[in-house]
Amino acid sequence: MRAMIRALLTLCFACILAGIAGPGFAAEKDELPSGVELPVRVRVGLRVIDITEIKEVGGRARLFVEVTQRWNDPRRRFDPLETGAPRIDRVGDEAQQFVGSIWTPGLVISNQLSEPQSRSQAVSAYADGDVVLVDRYEADFRVAMDMQAFPFDRQQIALSFSLPRYPKQDAVLVTTETDRLFSRVENRLTVIDWRPLALSFAYDESTGWNARSYSQLNATVGLERMSERYLLRLFIPIISTLAVSIFVLWLPGASPKDSGGLVFSALLALAAISFTFEASFPGSISLNTPIAKIISLGYLYLVLVVLIDGVVAGSCKDPASRFHVLACEVRGHTKWALPAIMTIVCAAAVIRAMPV
Repeated sequence: MRAMIRALLTLCFACILAGIAGPGFAAEKDELPSGVELPVRVRVGLRVIDITEIKEVGGRARLFVEVTQRWNDPRRRFDPLETGAPRIDRVGDEAQQFVGSIWTPGLVISNQLSEPQSRSQAVSAYADGDVVLVDRYEADFRVAMDMQAFPFDRQQIALSFSLPRYPKQDAVLVTTETDRLFSRVENRLTVIDWRPLALSFAYDESTGWNARSYSQLNATVGLERMSERYLLRLFIPIISTLAVSIFVLWLPGASPKDSGGLVFSALLALAAISFTFEASFPGSISLNTPIAKIISLGYLYLVLVVLIDGVVAGSCKDPASRFHVLACEVRGHTKWALPAIMTIVCAAAVIRAMPV
């Protein structure tokens, strides 16, 4: 009986303490830091540890990132002599519990699509009130991809950091030179056929539902496609298919029927190549890339070859024909002009797409 009464008294006492401390604790957790100049400056650093997947057509990329936030909250100050250390580090579950009990700026990445995976947190509280929160996780992000220069394209993957809970009069995002020193993209990435270029930051602002301005910080990851890996896979099949025109124009004694059969086979091969490219490299044909332009011009080029060859072939073979001389001249010039024009046009499309 005494044990039961003691347990009931303990429970009542705990409820009373929770009722007294709860509102104050919640208010402290939700209120901006006191004793600091507004707006509160939240310093942001970003380290892109890995990029595991890029879907050009879907505009989606999977990144493994490490986001570092730094701010000052005088309520977190402590005596380093009493503690025995100028800072207190917490990792894992201990860090999550501590973060859940203090004020945080509520930093989010606006274009993040999926929930964080493989998430780990670490937090350091300094004696002067500085708090450093390191959040490492993997997630999908919505990105804008421009495929018009494929396979010589360079992409800019942007991550938009924002503070949706506080307008810029209360809190702003900043990145200092020190933060940039810790911000980088790792040189070796899981995603194939891409190499990192640089990481840059740009300040911006957005408008919320209440028509107030909110601070925004855009971190842009530059990527370059390794175009040299696509030469054999993309250009060699197209060149081999279009080379059929050389046999049609230069092969002596070929009948129009034989030339038509060769060109028709080349047209079918070109169509098969376009479908194969689109399946293997999504967006390479459907997004107006140099490859798509070359294949589209290739259809017209092959039709012109067989058409001109069929028109002048009969007169060239018949010396008694009225247009024998003219047909021979046209055929002689066509053998050089059509392949040369096609080569120049294709080379111009490729050179125009190459990065400066």
